[in-house]
Amino acid sequence: MKKARIFAFILATFIAMPLFALPAEAAPMPQIHAETFVLMEATNGRILTENGAHRRMFPAATTMILTAILAYEHIDMDEIIIAGSEVGNLPFDSARNHHEVGEAILGINLIRGMLIGAGNDTANIVALNVARRASGNTDMPFSEAQHFFAGLMMERARDLGALDSRFTNPHGYHHDNHFTTAYDLAQIAHHALSIPTIAQIASEARFSGAMAGEAETPEGAVLRNRTWNSPNSLIRPDMPDFYPYATGLRTGHTGLAGDTLMASAYRNGITLIVVTLNSPRVEDVQTRWQDGVNLFEYGFENFAYRTLLTVGYEPLGQMDVYNPRLGDYDYLEFYNARPIDLFLSQAELGRLETVVEFLEEFIIFDEYDTESTKMFAAPIGEGQIIGTISHILDGEVLFYTDIYAAREVLQRTTASDIDYHMANVQRIFFSRQSIPYWVAGLSVAGLLMVVIFGVRRRIRETKSKHGKYKMRL
Repeated sequence: MKKARIFAFILATFIAMPLFALPAEAAPMPQIHAETFVLMEATNGRILTENGAHRRMFPAATTMILTAILAYEHIDMDEIIIAGSEVGNLPFDSARNHHEVGEAILGINLIRGMLIGAGNDTANIVALNVARRASGNTDMPFSEAQHFFAGLMMERARDLGALDSRFTNPHGYHHDNHFTTAYDLAQIAHHALSIPTIAQIASEARFSGAMAGEAETPEGAVLRNRTWNSPNSLIRPDMPDFYPYATGLRTGHTGLAGDTLMASAYRNGITLIVVTLNSPRVEDVQTRWQDGVNLFEYGFENFAYRTLLTVGYEPLGQMDVYNPRLGDYDYLEFYNARPIDLFLSQAELGRLETVVEFLEEFIIFDEYDTESTKMFAAPIGEGQIIGTISHILDGEVLFYTDIYAAREVLQRTTASDIDYHMANVQRIFFSRQSIPYWVAGLSVAGLLMVVIFGVRRRIRETKSKHGKYKMRL
């Protein structure tokens, strides 16, 4: 359906106070060492600030967040998986958890092995098992499975909005054709945090336990206990770079990728996501930790959720109705269908534009108005969707929702005019308010009748006394 844009303005009167106080002046953007980075608000997936967000970069082991998503979607977390020769199908310098052929591993511990442990051999186990299940070929060799799994990774990434990524393996060991962007990794992280199992594991600083858990294992399976410490210093209280609000996610490093970080943090009901790629080392100090903290603090200190519109209180606005029925209101109020909360900085709030658009079928131009004023045209049903309201920042639509009519608007017809006048007559002559008038009228009528009858009686009496005809004797 076509829409008519009616007005665009800042709805200042609808903007409520932020849920958390912001400083009077915005803090300056901190120095970030990473070649590219993204800061995202996790609820709506909005990018708050970025640099080179769409530049192709090497992700290193942050790749395994996507592998973990596929593992969760294809492998039962309580299922026992038996490792095979795929655990050895890695370059000699690849990071690994040293799984053994025949080792029994619980499905959920495969995800732990990728996000807490070193993980490349664990990722191979996931790739083989997921590829065999997704393809229906239970005998698929690992060389074919890795290629098939890479295709699944790219398909799933596209589903998540990561459109500029290419993957060749499940773990991120360097390959010239294995690349992504900070923006794409943020989209992947955004979805990963929506999966409670992955979000919980990514927040664990340490794991120590049996790979098979307490599950029943096949006879002859290799049973091992393992201990892993997360490589993510932001979530480890024993590390100098510990950040108390950090909740995950994954780090990576190769010679060509540099230090990479995919991190999340939670404070005062707000979750932020940070991706930094190729953060340099300065005198052997990893700048990715400070980059991450700086971006988180910038987001927490400069942005807040703001309730722009609520539902069920005051109307969003009103507009005149063209040729309304006699007795009806000559205007129609309208409401927004959903509340609108946006995570904005003070500066962004000043640039926010609000646009209301009505469906053309409900709009008519007033032909007698030289300014061509638009008006609502009947019929309109109560609660009927009549348009949308959008919030736009720097040309980007941040949020939109439907608006609906507060009441029914019926067409004016000859029959409706007659009904209106008849109703007025009935209201005038038969309402409670008319009783005193009826009493007064009846009293006057009664008095007149008394007077009339009195006069007529006098006339008759006069005629009887001085009548025209006399009785004959």
